Amino acid sequence: MELTTPTGEVFQIDVFGSQDTTKAVLIIHDWWGLLEYNRQWASELAKRGYRTMVIDLYDGHHPADSKAAGEYMRSLNQEVLNRKLQTALLALRATYRKVAVLGWSFGGLQAQLASLQYPALVDATIFFYCRNVLNKHNAGMLKGPVLAFFSETERTWPDKQAELEYAMSEAGKVFELHSYDADHGFVNPERSRYDSEAAEDSWKITVAFLEKHLGTF
Repeated sequence: MELTTPTGEVFQIDVFGSQDTTKAVLIIHDWWGLLEYNRQWASELAKRGYRTMVIDLYDGHHPADSKAAGEYMRSLNQEVLNRKLQTALLALRATYRKVAVLGWSFGGLQAQLASLQYPALVDATIFFYCRNVLNKHNAGMLKGPVLAFFSETERTWPDKQAELEYAMSEAGKVFELHSYDADHGFVNPERSRYDSEAAEDSWKITVAFLEKHLGTF
């Protein structure tokens, strides 16, 4: 399917699940572009009663290696990305529906930004191994709870996790933080850093978090 922003940018989405459900998740890919595991998470959540949408912020592009991925990611216009995310959230939103955003790495950063830019549209935020945008100055803007996963092999851990815990506590927000002795990208089965145990555990935690915070209206 396609969506179009108010200023005319056209982008691709995949949608799963019933239109009538009261809970939804917007899923945002990592810096490798939209991959099958993103669709798989969306499909599995749809089986559990969610309306899910996978957004392609790379317009079908798949970088060949990490250098190309970094260069492509840095070339993107954040204002355009914001408009795409807002358009997707509005398409998922309904008066009877709660919406969460979920992303990995690049997608985790975008999930945070969407939650800060459009707090009225986001009821919960989930992100994996990415740079923290949330801090003690802006976390109070969030409408809903946060679930974050960290890689313990990253050089910025555990400081990054501690900083987020402090920010969320200072803002008086509901949050869960989890870390694994696994590399950045541990959920992506198409890369060598994939860790099946960490991926499966984080999936179970994610499902429980969504059920707790989106399961009832």
